[in-house]
Amino acid sequence: SAFTDNTRVSKRSLTGSGEVAFTRTFGLQADLGVHDLNAISEVGTNVTLHGNFHVGEFTSLGVFAGRDDLNNQGVNFYGVEAGHEAGRVEFEGYASIADAAGNNGSNGTLAGLQIRGNINEAWRLKANIDYVDARNGVDATRYSVGTDYNFGEGGAFYAEVGGFDANAGPVGANETFVGFGLRYNLGAKRGTTFGRRGF
Repeated sequence: SAFTDNTRVSKRSLTGSGEVAFTRTFGLQADLGVHDLNAISEVGTNVTLHGNFHVGEFTSLGVFAGRDDLNNQGVNFYGVEAGHEAGRVEFEGYASIADAAGNNGSNGTLAGLQIRGNINEAWRLKANIDYVDARNGVDATRYSVGTDYNFGEGGAFYAEVGGFDANAGPVGANETFVGFGLRYNLGAKRGTTFGRRGF
């Protein structure tokens, strides 16, 4: 993915998730990610562990905890999440609190919502919004719309376009970005229960 007006501000990611079900109602999910940030020539990492509770055939609840690391600095985060499937439409939302490593107390909050809709067996549309409220008057919103194309055997291409708004006191910025990638699901058709988390 990259900003449209400055492609040097780009990110390449390699991520993976896996889930183990211990019963029909409880399972553990783990996410791992490596992100190459071109503009600052740094590589960030992410690891998250989810506890997933399936309260019905179409509804799941979860708790999660994880850590982001970038340039020898880390952020620990934890939160709650929920997902619901209604026919061809799926909803997923989460709320999270962050704590910069080595500091006491919360350093920020993060919340997000995703809506996905299946057009047919091959195409799916999705929309995302994420909001972070950090310390010292810094906040940011990321929003996007995209599509997945399932080419069979668990493989899919995806593409998205969106915006990123950031504010630090009286100073603000607004950028447009595009992204694309390849995803491969093993096992269940929908993949893991929840999406990746992190700051």
